[in-house]
Amino acid sequence: MGLKNNFDEAKEFNGIKPEGDYECLISKVEERQTKVSQKTYLSVAYVVRNDVDQSYKNALIFQNFWKRKEPTDADKSVNGYSFNQIMSLGLAAGLQDGKEYSDLDDFCKDLIGRPVRVTIKHDEYNGNVTEQVSWTNKTKFPTVKHTAKDGTLAGKPVQYQPSNVNTTAPAVDIADDDLPF
Repeated sequence: MGLKNNFDEAKEFNGIKPEGDYECLISKVEERQTKVSQKTYLSVAYVVRNDVDQSYKNALIFQNFWKRKEPTDADKSVNGYSFNQIMSLGLAAGLQDGKEYSDLDDFCKDLIGRPVRVTIKHDEYNGNVTEQVSWTNKTKFPTVKHTAKDGTLAGKPVQYQPSNVNTTAPAVDIADDDLPF
């Protein structure tokens, strides 16, 4: 039997998820660089959990952390990113308070597979509407039974890419003037 189009069943999708809270797992953390200015940023990918009753199960949500122009000593300990933002991510992910890490890469490895709740807001810039992670909080569902596409239970490492090693993923094309700081 062949395929017959039925566009009454088609739903319009503009590529962004509705504003709201999503229960997720941290699936990937990597330092990347913009194409034009070669600015380094920390990219966090979240996968929407499929073990929680919510829309967009298994979809990805991305959040970028940018280096500070004038980092404090604390910021320098996390490669120039906002120490406060990085620690807030660790707190939301349930990392142990007081645990010591050798560097940011070691810290990021500990984030992989951890459950969090992210809040998406829509942002308009240059006439384009995008989804932005405005908050990352502790999960409301600490017991994780999410099953990844390969059949493994989440909570096991999905993917971690150390600093400036990723050569296959596309970079974000942002000019210095487009950065919010």
